[in-house]
Amino acid sequence: MNSPTTRKEIMNRLLKGQVVKTVLAMIQEGSPITMDKVAARCGVCKGTLYNYFKNKTDLLNDVHEAVIIPIKEGIRTIFEKNIPPMEKICCFVDNVFNFQKEYPLYFKFIETQRSAADEVTERMDIVILPLVDICREGMRSGQFTDVDPYVMAAMIYGTVVGPLESLAYRKEPLEDLEPLKQEIVRFLDKSILK
Repeated sequence: MNSPTTRKEIMNRLLKGQVVKTVLAMIQEGSPITMDKVAARCGVCKGTLYNYFKNKTDLLNDVHEAVIIPIKEGIRTIFEKNIPPMEKICCFVDNVFNFQKEYPLYFKFIETQRSAADEVTERMDIVILPLVDICREGMRSGQFTDVDPYVMAAMIYGTVVGPLESLAYRKEPLEDLEPLKQEIVRFLDKSILK
């Protein structure tokens, strides 16, 4: 038999999960995110949301954490694989493109909601510093060009993420991202490998 606390915890997780799905759907639709609209779409009173989130910023931070956790885990899993460094980078590229396919407007939206300092810290912790280790590994094994690993890691990040950030600004929209991904991998091969 479930205790009242367990039932309450289950209900809390269910509601928070519903809020995350709702906000992500609203971002994809380009709908404005307000506490009123999120509550209405979740089928709860606005006051119920305030039982879980202090304000809209707190709600968006919770949604962001829910999105970032699987990204962190995916990147960690890739970077811990026992495969050659360049293969890890190619898996990283795939991971970034798969996220872009699933949530094409997410990072454009979140840029408007988070401070630049938060964004830089998160980027460093989640991607750049682990990439530095892969770059060092590639240099030690003689596969990568010998340069400052922080420069190489930042270059890899910019090469992979930069074109995706520019998608919304292209004059001719890209329907198929696969050729872009292949161009990025080809460029990385030429830039990184000896």
